[in-house]
Amino acid sequence: MTAFDPPPEKSNVGMVPPPRISDARPPHGASHDIFFAAVQTTRMPMIVTDPHQPDNPIIFCNEAFTFMTGYTEEEIVGSNCRFLQGPETDREVVDQLRAAILKREEIAVEVLNYRKNGSTFWNALFVSPVFDQSGELLYFFGSQLDISRRREAEEALHEAQKMEAVGKLTGGIAHDFNNLLQVILGYVDILEARVGQEDRSARRAIEAIATSASRGATLTQQLLAFARKQELRDRLLNFNSLIADFRPIIDRTAGEGVTVRRHLDDHLWNCRIDPVQAEMALQNIIANARDVVGDGGSIAIETRNIVLPDDDEPAGQKLAAGEYVVVTITDNGPGIDPAIVDKVFDPFFTTKEMGKGTGLGLAMVYGFMRQSGGLATVRNEAEGGARFSLFFPRASGSVAGKAAPVSRQQDGGRERVLMVEDQADVGELGREMLRDLGYDVTLAMNARQALDVLQGDPHYQLLFTDVLMPGGMNGVALANAVKRDYPHTGVLLTTGFADEAIDEGARSYELIRKPYRRADLNERIRQVLDKPGART
Repeated sequence: MTAFDPPPEKSNVGMVPPPRISDARPPHGASHDIFFAAVQTTRMPMIVTDPHQPDNPIIFCNEAFTFMTGYTEEEIVGSNCRFLQGPETDREVVDQLRAAILKREEIAVEVLNYRKNGSTFWNALFVSPVFDQSGELLYFFGSQLDISRRREAEEALHEAQKMEAVGKLTGGIAHDFNNLLQVILGYVDILEARVGQEDRSARRAIEAIATSASRGATLTQQLLAFARKQELRDRLLNFNSLIADFRPIIDRTAGEGVTVRRHLDDHLWNCRIDPVQAEMALQNIIANARDVVGDGGSIAIETRNIVLPDDDEPAGQKLAAGEYVVVTITDNGPGIDPAIVDKVFDPFFTTKEMGKGTGLGLAMVYGFMRQSGGLATVRNEAEGGARFSLFFPRASGSVAGKAAPVSRQQDGGRERVLMVEDQADVGELGREMLRDLGYDVTLAMNARQALDVLQGDPHYQLLFTDVLMPGGMNGVALANAVKRDYPHTGVLLTTGFADEAIDEGARSYELIRKPYRRADLNERIRQVLDKPGART
């Protein structure tokens, strides 16, 4: 066996160690005394192993090595180096080390090792044989360096580059793609309202078109979430309340054969997040857990408060120190293969069969958490199963009570709507949908034309405008001008594009994302028009 063989079933850590190096090593002279003295005093973690003893044990280590690993000298000396290995240690790297040891060659590698407390660190390891003057092998010398911070910086840079690439790709296609989906879904709703219930064949066709278009819209939204380009409308809330309100959907997502347990901290802090995106993230994780555990399995949802880095969580390596609300979802399944545990949040990565998953659900979760100032992590539990953790920054303030439901009409009451849309096909669809809902609609192709219409006739109850438009004035700027000059006209924005600057400016107004459905559009319009003080 070599110094880097896989761990045996029973570790030799804790066995009676062999004599110290002063007793164990043969007296080779002053040069060797200087060698060991230098190893002892250096600040770089170093060890010496004896290939002449069975299992090539460590016969010497310096204090820097004990400090880095957390083990005492008594636990280290007499043990093979493999005690630093763990489930996520790359076996190919271990094989490279083993081969170099057998050939008595130098080797330098980077390997994931484990401290005594179970935490991991990236180890830059250099191993070299030590020969005497006659060429006989005396020892193997190993110097190490904890390079975890450098690896984390490299991973952060790689992630940032990946985010930028995906963001450019997604942001570029989202606007045009969502406009296409808007036309498809819009006319699906119009057809559905006009096709009789008895025409089952036509209604099945309409339903199939709507389902496929909705899946396309979901894919775009998931890509935007992963790239952190989605618009977040956060508010102060307590996650316990969100879980309680979301209970029927959680139970339905888990399925009848799966037991869902909740362990919620009664003194949970508040956080500021987008509740809709938070619910989607929770639903995605639970859906993945359901697929793993199957009937008879169980899923546990837990909330708690945590202070980083004092609580010694791995998330402390990627999050700023501070107070966080942690939501964990744990299942009793077989866990995640250690070889892929670091890839589960990557876009399009999936272990499901072809056609059963897109590989974007967990990627969306990760993107949403990072955009919210938090983090999503995953690890395997020692007793089995996977544990997903969502870290939300704590927010100050009091959670507002639930607003009373707004009484609104089922459809339009002939209010006048000025719709602004530069895409002709989308504009024609929107005018048709609004007229179908009972509104009196005027369509303008750009912001300047809309202002001209209002100047000649200011009696419009609603401005319904796209955000991204050519001509030097976008929808947000148009909304600001209308709010200034026609304060009694309500504003509803829509967009299929995602841009932080535009989204920030749009926060003052109600917004509906493309592609929207007929019922959703009417609901948003009524929210604007039926607010107290709105002109009808």
